[in-house]
Amino acid sequence: MSSPRRRSKMPSNQGRGLSEPMLPLHLALGWIIVRVFPLNDDCQPLPVYSPLFTANILRIVAREVLEVASRPATFAALQSELDLHIRAESSEILKRNNKKRSRGQVVEEELESAERFQSWIAEFGERFKDVAEGCAFLDRLEKELRDRLNYSDDDEPTELPEPIERHSPLGVFSRKLLNTLRKLSFDETGHLAREVARWCGTDMGGPSKPVNMWSLDRKSGMEDTLDKRIQAMQDYQTANASGDYSNSLASLRRFYDYQFPSAGRGQHQHALLNIASFHFSTGGLDSARSAVDEAIRVARTAGDQECLEHCLSLSQRIITETKSVAFSSTETIRIHQGPIPTTRLAESSTPMDELWSVKAALDLGEPVHVAFRRVHSALGKEIQVEQSNGEEEQRAPKQWRTGQKLDMAAWHATQAGLWGMLAELHEVLALDDLTPWDDGRLTVILARAQRKAERAEYDDALAILLDLINLQGMTISAFHRWARVVWSLLERRAKMHDDTECQAYLSSLQPPKASFTQLGPGGPPRETGHPPPVDLESTAGSIQSTAKGGKTFSRQITLVQEEIRSSLRKASKLQSSSTPAHIILPHVFSAVQLSSELALWGMYRFGVVVMCEVLLSMEGMGMASKVIREIEQIWDQVLGSDDQEVIARGALCLGKAKLELALDAELADLLKEATNHIKQSLICATKLESRSLVMESTTLLSLISSLQEGDGETRDEMAERYVMAKMGEEGLSSQARFDLARKAAEIVKIVGVRVAEGWK
Repeated sequence: MSSPRRRSKMPSNQGRGLSEPMLPLHLALGWIIVRVFPLNDDCQPLPVYSPLFTANILRIVAREVLEVASRPATFAALQSELDLHIRAESSEILKRNNKKRSRGQVVEEELESAERFQSWIAEFGERFKDVAEGCAFLDRLEKELRDRLNYSDDDEPTELPEPIERHSPLGVFSRKLLNTLRKLSFDETGHLAREVARWCGTDMGGPSKPVNMWSLDRKSGMEDTLDKRIQAMQDYQTANASGDYSNSLASLRRFYDYQFPSAGRGQHQHALLNIASFHFSTGGLDSARSAVDEAIRVARTAGDQECLEHCLSLSQRIITETKSVAFSSTETIRIHQGPIPTTRLAESSTPMDELWSVKAALDLGEPVHVAFRRVHSALGKEIQVEQSNGEEEQRAPKQWRTGQKLDMAAWHATQAGLWGMLAELHEVLALDDLTPWDDGRLTVILARAQRKAERAEYDDALAILLDLINLQGMTISAFHRWARVVWSLLERRAKMHDDTECQAYLSSLQPPKASFTQLGPGGPPRETGHPPPVDLESTAGSIQSTAKGGKTFSRQITLVQEEIRSSLRKASKLQSSSTPAHIILPHVFSAVQLSSELALWGMYRFGVVVMCEVLLSMEGMGMASKVIREIEQIWDQVLGSDDQEVIARGALCLGKAKLELALDAELADLLKEATNHIKQSLICATKLESRSLVMESTTLLSLISSLQEGDGETRDEMAERYVMAKMGEEGLSSQARFDLARKAAEIVKIVGVRVAEGWK
């Protein structure tokens, strides 16, 4: 067996790209390579020319490829130099053929053709007298080069030995020339044929039209392409911000259609990555997954490590959002006081991936105090990456290099979302960042407005939301988030006042609730135009099993926090419909248990208050003492939270429970405490503009005043306030509230129009 051929070392200048002004000369050199290495029909090399002749021809080609000569060869100089060698070689071939004929041997057709002198360069120039023939010749030249490099139809090297070593200087030159020919469009091929004809001194008929994609003049081509790429990117950003997703995707693809002369390397993986990011941001997770999978394959093939890391980060987020669930349908709901296992949430490699995993971990059921470690881990990874770029790179722990530096504004905003008392501090630090992340300012503003609404400062919250400074330049996705908060604020105020007319008006202005949802763990809420697909097989199976009386598994829980909110909403709805307590309590107990184990103390306190309300509704069960114990355990935290609704409802529960015990035991001190709690509830209810709480508080205070002698004035005052609340005259009038909602709706409409127009 023969040993494998040793590949020649690549010289330092062989990696230089082909220059467009020299492309006609390079095409002529490619034609010389094709002629000096003839092949048969099976792409096997034919020994037509002598080794000495081949070496002399390749010496000329190498001189021009490596640019050893003082100036590039012209068409005439190259023709005269080659013709001397070809004429001499033709004479030698003729002598060898005559010897074969004298011996009665058959002379091959290729040898008979080679014995007749023919100028290769003159033949090359003849091919470009006509533009159509020149274009066809360029296509054939590409195929001939592919055969010499021994490529099959699927662009993979075959097992046959190639005439040209692919990794030799000549092979590298041939491959670069082949790549250049592959990228030519129809107009570019015609323009190149005219340029070659001009280099050969051949007069080609017809006017020469400049191409639109890129010119053979490198400088003008780059300037023309750069302007078009900039315009395409601006069109993409404008269309994406205004919600014109069709034009946005078309502009993004057009941006990557333009290529720099003799460049374009590394474009495909970045194009696929950006297309995947576009689909991910607009809710097309299936399209995003297929695009990012293809981007990963292309990036690995191209050796683009930085792009590969971005692709893997996006792929991890898509997989987490589409495939991870907090609890499966057959799994017992149990919160573990530890990190989410890596089987459900993959370990992060970059600082921003670690920061993104905070929300995903909370959605999957990781307690808040455990999720805090991810915030500090993100900062730690950022510090390690920065240190590894310094002088002590050898000692630093090995990290996966990436361009995703930790955004400190996003880091502070994440801290603000987890903290209670320190939220405002981290929000200020997030806004003070000189380069805030996308939609960062809006995130902080919405959080502040929601806290104002919890404190019943409706006007201040609305002023924050409708401040034009905060709305200027808003994108369509940010507009949907902002509009949802505005609608929820107005609906909260109308609901507190039991204003059904205003609620119906606000509901008519909004898109369906299901059109704005979070699809999976870690993902942002998205505006979806279509309902989610229905799995017909699973639906049919569940119907059949139900019809047969078989057991059905409980549904899976994708987002834990949404499950808690859903349980509390169900409990509140059942309360309003006077449902028996034993039906309401399972929902409340589930919400209280999960929120306690996850350290979601705001939800936990609200759940405890709802639970106490349900317990008090169980007449004759003696639940007053238990209600007092449960609420007093959290009462200091309730007062510190400054959530007026929880304070009002909690104080009312305490007042009712103590009133029940005071009346049973005839304790004056306990009756006084009950009165104070109910008065506190009335103050908060008035601030909340809660009609039902005001009516209930005034009723209880009026009854207590009736039990106490000489307190008729208080009783009459409470009775009067009860009548005012019932008539809707307590606080802001219904007409004023409706006018405010109408004006706010007009502002939302105007902002939506401006966003759709791109703020022009």
